[in-house]
Amino acid sequence: MSWLERVGRGHAFRFAVFDGEAFDAVGEVARGDDWFANWADKPRLFELGNGAWLAHWLVKSGPGTYAYDVVMAVSTDQGRSWSEPFSPHDDGTQTEHGFVSYFPLSTDRAGVVWLDGRETADGGHGHDGHAHDHHQHGQGDMTLRAAVVDAVGRVSEPALLDERVCDCCQTASVMTDSGPVVIYRGRSADEVRDIRIVRRLDQGWTDPVRIHADDWRIHACPVNGPALIASGQELIAAWFTLGADGIPRVELARSQDTGASFAHRATLGSERALGRVDLAWWQGGFVVSWLDQVDGAARLQLARFDQDAGLKDQRELTTLDAGRISGFPKLVNLKGERLLVTWTEPGAEGPQVQVAEIIVQP
Repeated sequence: MSWLERVGRGHAFRFAVFDGEAFDAVGEVARGDDWFANWADKPRLFELGNGAWLAHWLVKSGPGTYAYDVVMAVSTDQGRSWSEPFSPHDDGTQTEHGFVSYFPLSTDRAGVVWLDGRETADGGHGHDGHAHDHHQHGQGDMTLRAAVVDAVGRVSEPALLDERVCDCCQTASVMTDSGPVVIYRGRSADEVRDIRIVRRLDQGWTDPVRIHADDWRIHACPVNGPALIASGQELIAAWFTLGADGIPRVELARSQDTGASFAHRATLGSERALGRVDLAWWQGGFVVSWLDQVDGAARLQLARFDQDAGLKDQRELTTLDAGRISGFPKLVNLKGERLLVTWTEPGAEGPQVQVAEIIVQP
């Protein structure tokens, strides 16, 4: 588990290792006074097949509020030491780069996917759900890009995946039997911001297509990205939308052909759903989490589905602050049997990371 922690006038990127009973061996990836720390765009660790770790965080690249780069480092000794920092992009623009996700490629290589603002005129939009429309200010579009990073920090195979996407929603990436799959929130010319998918096949990356025609038209980024899990040919995707009718909800879809097609499986959440979804395989099926809003508070919900994507049950896990302090709760499957959920909440000395184990009879 990793997190950002305030240190003096800056931040430290720290992690702890779960030993099966508790989190121990707290370590530090890096620290700095010029980082971009944001509630929705978090640093992350990713383990390669050979045991090496990749880490990324965000560092300011100029005076603009949203001018920052993705910065990465590699550890080959389980976090005891780290390589010199490097970036997966080399455009040199003082614009936004972030919302990174990973997919495994081989024992010593991984794909890195991120939102890239090099085509925008400046770094001027926010992550509070009220992002500016680049077009109305004569600016370019946010793009989705990818590259390959290996265990010694070499970057290769840069690719443009989508030339116009939503400005500040999380991306989700996985590996399937047919190759990598990425889902994210797109952005059409008439401001429909539905979830799109791209896949890398033998002939290269496919053109973007929508998973489902929600037809959610919104003139600002909702800061609410999708979740995706994969096993062989199967994909499960979850996402938040208001659709064409303006009713908040969480949608769930399943693919059995590595993303070539999807079948809608369920609509979840109350009419005051907040989204912030996550997914994990568990107990022969899978679980999805999201936030509902009731009486001004956020309720963390968990729904279990069987191996055929049929709903088994739904329950409320805990009550959280409905604001940004609660972050984006995450699900973690431990070796197929145990399930952890994490979130943040206010503490006496600032935000704290909370971890709980979900125990439910099969």
